[in-house]
Amino acid sequence: MQEILNLLFWAGTIAGGLLILLLLISIFGSMDIGGDVDVDAGGDMDAHADGDTSDGGLGLLKTLLTFISVGAFTARAIFMNTSWSWTLVILAALVAGVAAVLLLTWFFRWLLRNQEEGTWYLWQAEGKVGSVYVPIPPEGKGRITVMIDDVNREMAAKSDNGRTLATHEKVMVVEAKENYVVVSPLEE
Repeated sequence: MQEILNLLFWAGTIAGGLLILLLLISIFGSMDIGGDVDVDAGGDMDAHADGDTSDGGLGLLKTLLTFISVGAFTARAIFMNTSWSWTLVILAALVAGVAAVLLLTWFFRWLLRNQEEGTWYLWQAEGKVGSVYVPIPPEGKGRITVMIDDVNREMAAKSDNGRTLATHEKVMVVEAKENYVVVSPLEE
């Protein structure tokens, strides 16, 4: 009996240790780990619902390591604390492993569903009111701040009429160019 407990301990420890090591490599190696324990109805293990396996196939390995680690520690705990039969212990360990994988799947899907894209584009500033941050000379560029997606964004700007625009002056973004915007002073 002690040999089985030791075997379960080491199986769970090694699987859990490898899982943590793979997750650390994913984080520090800039690999995508988002949702990589995702289990589709057809049994396909992938990183995203659209079948993109951008983690290089490690999703299946991480899923199996999660299953083995949780299952082994569950079986060990049941062996140590109950007098259940082998059949019940194995069944409970399998259920615990599957439950862990499904909970992680749900958790990663929830995380992915709640993420936002942080990218913004100059064209989003068109038609918005901003404030001059760095004065805009008649034929040069200055900087303005404009609220885009509830965040104040700073960008290069030119005056549309060649007039000097002072700091804190309110402006309307008329047009977005490749790397700056064209602004017009707001009449108060």
